[in-house]
Amino acid sequence: MRRAVRAVKAVKAVRAVRAVRTGRALRAMGARLLTVLTIVTVLTALPATAQTDPRLVSAVKEAQEGQGDSARASVQALLDSTPATDSLYPEILYTQAMVAGSAADMRRQLQRVVVEYSTSSWADDALLRLVQMDYATRNLDGAARNLERLKADYPDSPLMPQASYWAARTYFDQNNPALACRWLVDGMAQARQNIELQNQLAYLNQRCRSLPDSAVAQANARSDSQPDTTAKARKDSVARAAADSSGGAARFRVQVAAVATSDAAEATAAKVRTLGFKVTTVREKKLYKVRAGQFATRAEAQSAAARIKAKLGGSPFVVSGP
Repeated sequence: MRRAVRAVKAVKAVRAVRAVRTGRALRAMGARLLTVLTIVTVLTALPATAQTDPRLVSAVKEAQEGQGDSARASVQALLDSTPATDSLYPEILYTQAMVAGSAADMRRQLQRVVVEYSTSSWADDALLRLVQMDYATRNLDGAARNLERLKADYPDSPLMPQASYWAARTYFDQNNPALACRWLVDGMAQARQNIELQNQLAYLNQRCRSLPDSAVAQANARSDSQPDTTAKARKDSVARAAADSSGGAARFRVQVAAVATSDAAEATAAKVRTLGFKVTTVREKKLYKVRAGQFATRAEAQSAAARIKAKLGGSPFVVSGP
């Protein structure tokens, strides 16, 4: 009898151990699945900004074809050989995020773009990717903070209509339909050329039909009057706007490239001049920084940066000063 009891206890103990191990395995599998789903959500939720360097284009293609390790090695090698002051650097960081093997690595690189290269043409993309990551992991407060930062720092970004879609989903899920509908109104006004996005916004906007117009107005007033965690970003944005409207003084230029030799700088400058821009070359930390134009407002400089990028490629971005 005692042997039988000990045998039963032994079986129960084995089962208990197996249950614990199975639970750990399931939790680990769940964590891995969440990482994969987060990355997939971020990669598919918004069309990626096209990489301009052929090496980065190749790396993204490798990652899409399932050769993630090779893609990450290629991007890391390029990052290691590129000065942090080079205009290509934020594009490399952004691409490194897009081919990352984990959600943590993806977030880390996107945050570097946002913080260290906030004036580059990749910063607004990186912020919206962070919004998508936060939404995918149900960090709705984080998504809301990044959305408001995107709106405060990059109000003229062509990504604002897409941001409106994610803002609507975020604020609806936070039980704040008035704020969601405010974003939808803005998004539908800006997305007139994108039929698919218009349809997505219109579908979400159906939830706004039962909401009084006064509620949306009140949401606007609350949003404008209440401080939040992006207060510094809002303050900086207001300061920039005030400076932009102050008059005709040239305060902004577009940095087109940062190269190691004067010959390379002159070759780049010659290409920029063909587009009708005045070119200034600044020597800093052993690099020749080629900058285009003299613009009184940041908006004008951003428009010029978009034109230069469309014509010459690269990753031009707006800078203040000489």
